Amino acid sequence: GWGRCMSSIIRGDDNFDTSKSGQVLQVVSYLDTAQTTQTLSTSDSVVGNMEKAITPKGTNSKFLVYVRWLGEVGNAHDCVFNIQMNTTRVNINGQGSRHGLTVPVTSFDDGNNDDSTPESANFQTLVSTSSVIGTAITFALVAESTYGAPFATNRTIGGGAQERGTSEIIITEIAA
Repeated sequence: GWGRCMSSIIRGDDNFDTSKSGQVLQVVSYLDTAQTTQTLSTSDSVVGNMEKAITPKGTNSKFLVYVRWLGEVGNAHDCVFNIQMNTTRVNINGQGSRHGLTVPVTSFDDGNNDDSTPESANFQTLVSTSSVIGTAITFALVAESTYGAPFATNRTIGGGAQERGTSEIIITEIAA
């Protein structure tokens, strides 16, 4: 009878090359539970501990970076969030002050509540790269403000018995 012939490509590391464009290669995440405070400026500051390294499994991969943040900003209307890849902003048309991928979403309608009612941010961006297999890339959530704004992560600025939570960064590597 007739037999079937199957073929596979074996890479130099003796693993079968099964990745196809658009296939998820890996997912890494970091859950930030620390309640931190800091002061923002007109330069990017890493938000709390919200950074994570990923070691690519593919060449020229894309990375879907998702962020969930809970906290509070003094004068939230002057704050923007960005994602940095190896300390450089990604997917933003400007590198200067007040250029951002998103802003904090306020949970109140009065600008006089800057110490006890949290804001949040939930966003994602798809980053095209020239990734090299085995060479780590670090993604970070950063924030900046037009003045020295008090900024809290996973708590409110006033602390005490007000709302508390967690923040998270999730990075998905997608084959080119």
